[in-house]
Amino acid sequence: MNATPIFRSFLLLALSVALGSPAWTKTAAPEGGVSIIPSNPLASNFWPGSYNDSPVASAEIVSADHPDFEQALRVTVTNPAGQYWNGALQVGSTSSVSQGDVLFVRAFFRSIESKDESGVGFATIFAQGPGPSYTKYLQREITAGSQWVEYLFPFEITEDHPTGSLSLQIGAGAGSKTQTWEIGGIEFLNYKKTLAVADLPVTRPTYAGRDPDASWRSAAAARIEKYRKGDFKIHVLDTNGAPLPDAEVNVSFVRHAYHFGSVIVAHRLFSDDPDDVIYREKFLDLFNQSGPENDFKWGPWAGEWGSSFNAQQTLDAMQWLQDRNIYTRGHVMVWPSKRNLPNLIQSYLPEGDPANADPAAKQIVLDHIDDVASRSEPVIDEWDVLNEPYDNHYLMDAFGNQVMLDWFHRARAHLPQQGLYINDYSILSGGGRDFAHQQHFEDTISYLVSNDAPITGIGMQGHFSSSPTGIELVYSILERFHHAFPKLNIRVTEFDVSTEDEDMQADYTRDFLTIMFSHPATVGVQAWGFWENAHWRPSAAMYTADWREKPNAVAWREMTQETWWNDFAGKTDAKGTFAARGFYGDYLVTVQLGDSVHQFPLPLKPGGPNTASLHLSPSPPAPDLRIDGPAGEPVVAFPDTSSGSYYLETSTDLQRWTPVAKIKEMPSEVRYSMPIKDHGAVFYRLTAN
Repeated sequence: MNATPIFRSFLLLALSVALGSPAWTKTAAPEGGVSIIPSNPLASNFWPGSYNDSPVASAEIVSADHPDFEQALRVTVTNPAGQYWNGALQVGSTSSVSQGDVLFVRAFFRSIESKDESGVGFATIFAQGPGPSYTKYLQREITAGSQWVEYLFPFEITEDHPTGSLSLQIGAGAGSKTQTWEIGGIEFLNYKKTLAVADLPVTRPTYAGRDPDASWRSAAAARIEKYRKGDFKIHVLDTNGAPLPDAEVNVSFVRHAYHFGSVIVAHRLFSDDPDDVIYREKFLDLFNQSGPENDFKWGPWAGEWGSSFNAQQTLDAMQWLQDRNIYTRGHVMVWPSKRNLPNLIQSYLPEGDPANADPAAKQIVLDHIDDVASRSEPVIDEWDVLNEPYDNHYLMDAFGNQVMLDWFHRARAHLPQQGLYINDYSILSGGGRDFAHQQHFEDTISYLVSNDAPITGIGMQGHFSSSPTGIELVYSILERFHHAFPKLNIRVTEFDVSTEDEDMQADYTRDFLTIMFSHPATVGVQAWGFWENAHWRPSAAMYTADWREKPNAVAWREMTQETWWNDFAGKTDAKGTFAARGFYGDYLVTVQLGDSVHQFPLPLKPGGPNTASLHLSPSPPAPDLRIDGPAGEPVVAFPDTSSGSYYLETSTDLQRWTPVAKIKEMPSEVRYSMPIKDHGAVFYRLTAN
């Protein structure tokens, strides 16, 4: 089933470039839009930003060589903070806007000089509401070389805003390298409710590395072949050790070793609601790894989020997952900002200076780790111990960085074998240019490692929008952290792509999975949900509310179940050997020689031995087995046991078999009644005693 991935068509830039026409031809937009910014937006406030007590950028108005505008704002970025909003042209609205209004942004952008690895200039256009929430209604990275590039972005406003409270901004602070760029021809129009977003021209979102012929693809394919596959051999011999040639061998891939996962909502695993039944079916179809999106967080675990959340339900959900051989992870033990800690600890954490926090809070956190770690230990494979320390650091400010070491050691005391992770956002996302965030993440991990914290993994969240990080830049970030911490696993813990452009969303899903799968330090990608009605960013889901399968779900399935999937069939050679090379994971081997059929599991793992020997005896095969009986009372019946005695065994995964009865030699039919299983498929087999 090695299908070739589907490469969807895309529009890199919404430009009208005809033979003999200049590349800067202005795109026509419908009439009727009313400007909601000053007539000369370039003269609006430019906030230079601040990083390490120095300005991020400076700006000046210069003459522009363009037929549609005479001036541009030249922005020189000398001290980038890694945050796109830190240093920005800020253009306030000159009139009010209402919920449902359709707004339209136009701007022209070009690079003068860039030290970035890409060689092009970049900035971020965003429209936002006032503080403290600063809601973003538009956020798109724009890039260009030395020629002017036109950008067009329509969007619908979702709240009312009085005059001046909505602003259009051009952010300069992303990245870590100096650059100089120009922006001009800025328009910000309100079409109110006279047009829909679809009626306006748009620059389609894209990303670096999307081209089907992009150079990174061949290198990634070579790494996948090297790091994600291994050789195996099956020897079929008689009881004396002599080879048995021409035995028919079928090797069926059952499950990837690599984790292609998604978070779940615990209560949906037990509900009889029709949507929840479909929810479970889709989950089991696509994913082999999971954990709750919210249920393990301290507030819901403690019962503060209402009746849909409780600790026992969460543990039952993890058991449900493990019963189906789903690798499980917990999120999160400590989210160390005041705003993300539960109500039960708030009285110990005063507003203002964290130095005034009650020292008793330290023990309350440790008690929580004791509780959640010890109770989850039987049903958990790994945990996020620490979440988002870059901007969630109240407890560290209050009690010192040592508390992070205490948390990891306390978790290890209850979880002797499980993986223990640190997790943070904006490491891979944010265009891959949030330098300050990345450096803080590296420094925090270095502190943990150098102080012997029992950390085993690095969690990178991976929330992307309509300007996702270029694929080669993603790989370079993985390389940076792998080289810094070669003993730690890397997992993408919260992957999604929030955009209305479903083709781009699917292409990025395919390419992101590919670059992650190709890097030897990574162990998996966990989507942050898959259904629109159970997703924090509905447009990022793989299934719409009515269960339409979106292209990103198709891309996920194609890569994980077709492109990176393999089954094998053939016969043993003269030496009784069948050999092949396959993706690491679990296989089910079926060997048939004459009337004798044998099945056994074959785990294929890095480092082997990845060899199995099957010794066939001349004993007769087990009698035929059938299932009959009235509905609700299944009976396993086998008519002839006169040739020997057998064990009746059951399994839910064709790998782990549990004996349920011993059938002794009897000349007449034997019938064995058993209770109906309340979940999952059940398989039966007979094995000779």
